[in-house]
Amino acid sequence: IDDLIQFKSFDNRESQDDWLVDEIIKNIKEDELLHQDIIVINPDPLKTKDFVGYARAKLFKKGINNHLAGVTTSPDDFFEQDSVAFTGIYRAKGNEAAMVYIINSQDCYSSEGSLQTVRNRLFTAITRSKAWVRVLGFGEHMDKLKEEFDLVKDHNFALDFKYPTKEQKKKIKVINKDMSEFEQKQLKKFKTDIRSVYKTLLSGNIDIESLTDNDKKIFLDLAKQIKETD
Repeated sequence: IDDLIQFKSFDNRESQDDWLVDEIIKNIKEDELLHQDIIVINPDPLKTKDFVGYARAKLFKKGINNHLAGVTTSPDDFFEQDSVAFTGIYRAKGNEAAMVYIINSQDCYSSEGSLQTVRNRLFTAITRSKAWVRVLGFGEHMDKLKEEFDLVKDHNFALDFKYPTKEQKKKIKVINKDMSEFEQKQLKKFKTDIRSVYKTLLSGNIDIESLTDNDKKIFLDLAKQIKETD
């Protein structure tokens, strides 16, 4: 299992990509994998072209041919002879390879308003592998994602949990539901506004007693609702 699936966290994107390049070279020159046995997947489809540039250029310098599937090659062909495939998550669907590298996986740890989406991207990427998976990323979120995997691994890949009550399930759905772009903007504005009110009251520039009874009631009702959902 230690060889089949590995989660690796790095300090920054460059060190992640350097490790990726070294491993791909090792796969081809020492492990006897073919170029078309390897897929490199970036979970965020909108950033793939920019985020794979450094690793692709470095591989070319080392004499390893590679392509960005459907972008630098025909949209009809995913794999190319003697070329390592780089791809975004949507283009990866329906294609499999022995070795799958998932880069920038820290983007799949958490996302306000679209947690289900980013977690599904990671799941889809992992299931593209026929044999080995390397989940790579950098920063604090990748550290947490690796910790999450290590906990599951230490527990022999069994998931134990208390089945939630009706009320808890309702709360879980609200917290984890995917939001539209408009809903995400509204939530961001609400958080900014509420923090602004808190900071103003905390600074002492405005005394809460100077508010009208109706405004105080609104403020206290909101505080009560927040406390009840904790």
